[in-house]
Amino acid sequence: MPVAVLCSLFPTECGDSQRSESTTTTNRSSPTPPPNSRTTDSQRPTDTEANTREEPTRTDDERTDGARETDGTRTTKTSESQKPTTPSFDESYDITGLAGSAEMMTPNLMLIPTPMFVIGTNVTLGWKYSNATLRPPKKISICGKFPKDSKKSKDPAALCDWDIAVNISGTLRKYTWDTITKGAPGIAFSEDKGYLLYLYDSDFGVNNYMPGAGRITPSQFWFNMYNSRYGSTNQGVQKGYDPSAAHSLSVQIWIVATAVILGALGVGM
Repeated sequence: MPVAVLCSLFPTECGDSQRSESTTTTNRSSPTPPPNSRTTDSQRPTDTEANTREEPTRTDDERTDGARETDGTRTTKTSESQKPTTPSFDESYDITGLAGSAEMMTPNLMLIPTPMFVIGTNVTLGWKYSNATLRPPKKISICGKFPKDSKKSKDPAALCDWDIAVNISGTLRKYTWDTITKGAPGIAFSEDKGYLLYLYDSDFGVNNYMPGAGRITPSQFWFNMYNSRYGSTNQGVQKGYDPSAAHSLSVQIWIVATAVILGALGVGM
């Protein structure tokens, strides 16, 4: 029997049935509401997490020296305080650079090419480095050589017979040589000419005349030694001695004596 006929005969049951079907249809077609999407405070990202996502973490190298990597190439930003202050030398400098030298200032070899030192006294030695000495020595040494004719050298082929100073600081520009304590062991100095003194870079030795560009080559000079008859100065003159006064007194005595003799003889002057 058609539904319409049944609904006309039994309106009460038909209404309930239609409402039930309508409810079922509505329940089937109505989508399930989504769960509550409102974010709680615990689900919100913290400030630390937000900052982490917004700014990538830098490496230790980037924080310390400003290094960055772009397209696989690392570039470093150097601050002013990190720039080298010592002179740098390329490979060509070792080939074309000039050697340095130590120039003696005391004694002044320009004024006295062959100075004379008194045996048994202190001798002051002073020097400076030339402008070409861009690699000054860290340590220097000084030695001496007996005259060739003195026959005092134990090894005539050796450049040095005794040490005056060994491995003293390269920053020094002056040294006092005690001729009593700094001599050849068991061999006394004698009055003679033709002594030699050497000053050189301890790291390269007295025999090395090619230490490299910017380094000093061994320096040398001739000197003579003698015994002072007065025991005072390097000039061999006794302190307080006035030779002109002694000479004047003797001349005056001679003149007076001559006048007396000639007067006695009746000879006028």
